Amino acid sequence: MHSFRIIILTVLILLTGFYAAADEVWRLRYSALISAENEITRSSSSASAELSTSGHSGSFVFANGIGLGYSAARANGNLEDISYKFKNNSLDLSYTTGSSFSFTLGAGRMINGRGEIILNGVDYVTESVSGESIFLNLGIPFFGGEFLLGYRQDNSEFKNYQCQMSGKSVILAEPVKLISGQINAGIGFLF
Repeated sequence: MHSFRIIILTVLILLTGFYAAADEVWRLRYSALISAENEITRSSSSASAELSTSGHSGSFVFANGIGLGYSAARANGNLEDISYKFKNNSLDLSYTTGSSFSFTLGAGRMINGRGEIILNGVDYVTESVSGESIFLNLGIPFFGGEFLLGYRQDNSEFKNYQCQMSGKSVILAEPVKLISGQINAGIGFLF
């Protein structure tokens, strides 16, 4: 939570410091995840995982450079004979500056998600998800719009995985943390 406050404070400082640099163009943007590296931490062990990852994001950037957006990411795969599935959805706040080439810096907050673990043949599920994201995008002019290339890092924590056994709820004590570094590409429309 403390790191999220620092991210928001940094974004707000950037917003006030670069307000005059916005190019007074409205932007509608869409990006898709093209590559990701993931690290899963459970208990005290952590390992990089080859997860099948997909995702997308959309945002609207006002003429003053402030942008509001929504992002969704999905990842699933196996690590050490345990099957993992993750879903994250976040709201994003960003600031964009630049007239020809544009640069965007932003932060996101997880608003909901879902985690699933299959451990020893038992399916544990949770919707208790928290986390934050930071991201940056470079906008390159392209036929009246822009081509977007960016990097995003999601830090998520999934807690209270549970299942039903013999009519009783069984809860996994340890949370699962997912750090996902993602490369995104997309397009933007200027008006």
